[in-house]
Amino acid sequence: MEYSDWIVLAIGIGFVWVLSGLDASIFLDAEQKLAKLAHNRRLSVILVGAVTILARLALFPWLAVPQASIHDEYSYLLSADTFAHGRLANRPHPFWIFFDTFHVIQHPTYASIYPPAQGAVLALGMLLSSPWIGVLFSTAAMCMALTWMLQAWMPPRWALLGGLLAVFRFGIFSYWMNSYWGGSVPATGAALVLGAYPRILEACRPRHLLVFAVGVAILATSRPMEGFIFCVPVSVALLWQCVQRGTPIQTGNARRIFFTFVSALACIAGFIAFYNWRVTGSPVVFPHFIEQREYVTTPVFLWEHAKPPLHYANRQFETFYNTSMPAMYQRSWNGVKNNMQENALLFWQFFIGPAFSIPLLMLPWLLRDRKMRLPLAQFGLSSMGLLAVAWFHPHYAAPLLATLFLLVLQSLRHLRLWRYRNRPVGVALVRFIVLFSIFTAPVGFLVSQWPGLYRFWMSSGKGWPLLCVLSLLLLLTALTIAGNRIRGSDSPGMSQNPGREFMLVFLFVCQICIGLRIAHAPDFQFDVNDVSSPRTWVEQKFASLAGEHLVLVRYSLHHNVHEEYVYNEADIDHAKTVWAREIPGQDLDPLLTYFKGRDVWVLEPDEQPQRLYPYSPSPHSP
Repeated sequence: MEYSDWIVLAIGIGFVWVLSGLDASIFLDAEQKLAKLAHNRRLSVILVGAVTILARLALFPWLAVPQASIHDEYSYLLSADTFAHGRLANRPHPFWIFFDTFHVIQHPTYASIYPPAQGAVLALGMLLSSPWIGVLFSTAAMCMALTWMLQAWMPPRWALLGGLLAVFRFGIFSYWMNSYWGGSVPATGAALVLGAYPRILEACRPRHLLVFAVGVAILATSRPMEGFIFCVPVSVALLWQCVQRGTPIQTGNARRIFFTFVSALACIAGFIAFYNWRVTGSPVVFPHFIEQREYVTTPVFLWEHAKPPLHYANRQFETFYNTSMPAMYQRSWNGVKNNMQENALLFWQFFIGPAFSIPLLMLPWLLRDRKMRLPLAQFGLSSMGLLAVAWFHPHYAAPLLATLFLLVLQSLRHLRLWRYRNRPVGVALVRFIVLFSIFTAPVGFLVSQWPGLYRFWMSSGKGWPLLCVLSLLLLLTALTIAGNRIRGSDSPGMSQNPGREFMLVFLFVCQICIGLRIAHAPDFQFDVNDVSSPRTWVEQKFASLAGEHLVLVRYSLHHNVHEEYVYNEADIDHAKTVWAREIPGQDLDPLLTYFKGRDVWVLEPDEQPQRLYPYSPSPHSP
């Protein structure tokens, strides 16, 4: 946490001491309508999904379909293109050495190294015209699954609130929606598992067992390691309940649960083995094992030793695997400690933030809550597994989103009951947290989209801008005056002017959100600036040209290895544009002969500006 985040926590907690009623009349009306709608559980789930899709589509004028720009995204898109062609893998190309690229294996097949679930979702979108449609639907499915999961653990109105919070925090503005990295798919699987668990204990209907199995399958084919750790506590608890006397599932259903569970695991294991066999030639060798064996020199887990440097055919791999990645890993106690701290901070910034940190003050009450023992144990076990990994991105922890939302919503329920000297402090604080969570992402997005607004609040020094701090002080003063008037009224805790007070609260929350956005600057967790791939303009150029093309990418010695241009479709020979890298010392004539019917171009991406021109053989060509 940065100092600015601690300031937010302090301001948020102190806020309720000024306005304990927090515009009770307006909020009470909204809460009553939400509770009435939430009684229709199916409608609530559908509503959450519809809001996710419609809200994101409404942003198209400012936030169009995202362009892939990261190594991993191109690998997932290769997987999607492969599946869309009706294959699990592609034959290796005879000139694969010119097409070799990051996070893609070339032997024994040409395929992505990643598990198939995200690629399958993108393939569905690709069949519907764009792979991003798969991202849109999977993110909506995640928010719906979270709502359905929460309905099994708490009253419907709280479940609907949780689903709507998921929409605003992760369903519209986060990179899970606006990239191809994934995150929504494993989070959906985890929500299905966690939502099926109490339903199985209560009624043990076949459809609940099926949903549980589907959730396990999604986790196994999207985040296998994290999904396995996630499922262990739930599976153990479920099997333990089966053998306990006096539980609803004891009479006649234990045997059915056991065999259904084992059968589902067998089907999942069988599919994974078949997929591995088609991609790697062995049912027990995962695709990423080949990358680890043939390319990667740095360890996966903190306790592993780094391998000696490997030698590669192209200079970009030499830089990435022998220099860039080892520089990010330090094998020492200080290095391990720093790594864990950085991973924990990144997890907190993306999943929790200042708003969701406030409910965690109810942790002592959660520890005494018997229903929360399993989620707490699961969260602790999964967190330890994540900290043991050398590399971390928020989508690695996607399965934990379901558990985290369950713990946060249950904390909000405990917090709402908190009173101080007969004042409803907890009610005010919960309403503040909800407002803060809803407005954080939209306000941050507006700041990033309107440069004038950003420059107005920006200061030359670090920390919060002076104007921001002064504005907060003015708002706090105004809130104090309003609070004094409220306490002097005939109805303590109720506002005499709800409309004016609501606008004051709204401005207060927006002010904090702007301050957070500026304090975190480019690393802001919800920043979704439309950053296109470095090769986007070249793709657009060739899409407008007739004929088929071969692009020879000529990198300089100082090329940024994180800006890769050489990625191809699943069917390289029939692609309109084929991307190949020039390799010093490697003869290009066989490649040019193989693609003799294509127009050949040279791309020099490291020139300023980038250079693209027709290829002409010469004695001086590399």
